[in-house]
Amino acid sequence: MRGLLIYCAQNLHGRKGQRGFTLIELLVVVTILGVLAAIVTLSLVGLTTNAQAKACEQEYKTVQAGLDAYMANNNVDTVPATSSAGTSNMQSPVLLYNPNPSATSPTYLRNSPTQWAYVWDATGRITAVQQAPSGPSVPTGCTVSGG
Repeated sequence: MRGLLIYCAQNLHGRKGQRGFTLIELLVVVTILGVLAAIVTLSLVGLTTNAQAKACEQEYKTVQAGLDAYMANNNVDTVPATSSAGTSNMQSPVLLYNPNPSATSPTYLRNSPTQWAYVWDATGRITAVQQAPSGPSVPTGCTVSGG
């Protein structure tokens, strides 16, 4: 027991003139910090992807509400259906966003045009979300919910 106390007294205080950390101690700390940084980075990548899908779903719901408001305001039961290419009957287009709204020409989407293109049927139900011509791709997980 006495030998252990002498060893600890000599080696735990360090040698005279020794300052700082050893190379092994520094490598262990840097390795631990690297592992923690990798864990945080991987978790943030998942959060970003999830946030993009949620933003797409929210925009889909906003466009569906705007389309419903358009139909109610114009007292119509059907609207020109869009094709899978995202084009509609241009004889009577459905204008959901108006940058200069007025009493006779309101806007049905609050802030801006949409990021993605939407396909809907003649009854005004959105059936698909597609990439707009110069917009971002549709994130994985952004699907049209039924009903």
